[in-house]
Amino acid sequence: MGKITVLIDYSGNFAASPLVPQVACVSTGRTLDEVKKNMDEALSFHLEGLQEDGLPIPEELTEPREYEWHLSTRALLRYTEGLVSRAAIAKMTGINQQQLSHYASGYRKPRPSMSARIRDGVRKIAQALTAATE
Repeated sequence: MGKITVLIDYSGNFAASPLVPQVACVSTGRTLDEVKKNMDEALSFHLEGLQEDGLPIPEELTEPREYEWHLSTRALLRYTEGLVSRAAIAKMTGINQQQLSHYASGYRKPRPSMSARIRDGVRKIAQALTAATE
C-alpha cells in the first residue's frame, strides 16, 4: 500500500484529482470534506472498472487507501474563508488582502514563493490558535 497524492483546487467547487499514473479520476464537492469523500468513492468505482476489465491495479489503489491531500493556494484560501479573516492572513504573510483575493478568485496565480508564504502564514495562525488553547 502506498500513499495516494491528491491535488485539490477550487473553481466554484472544490475539485480533486489523484496524481497516480494512468488513473483518470476526478471528484468535486462544495466542501473540503465532501470532495475528499467523493474522491474515495470515485477511486473505488475506478478500481471496480479496472477489475472488471482485467487490468492491473496500481498498488496505491489497494485497500486500505492512504491519502496525502495537497491544496492549491486558491483552494487553501477558499477553505480558510470561514475560519480566519483575510486580514489575519494578510498580516501574517505580508501580502495585502486585495492580492489574496485575486489568488482566491483565480484572477491571478501566485508564484511558488508567494504560495509558500501563504501556506506558512496559515500554519502560523493555526499554531498561534493552538498555543492559545493549551
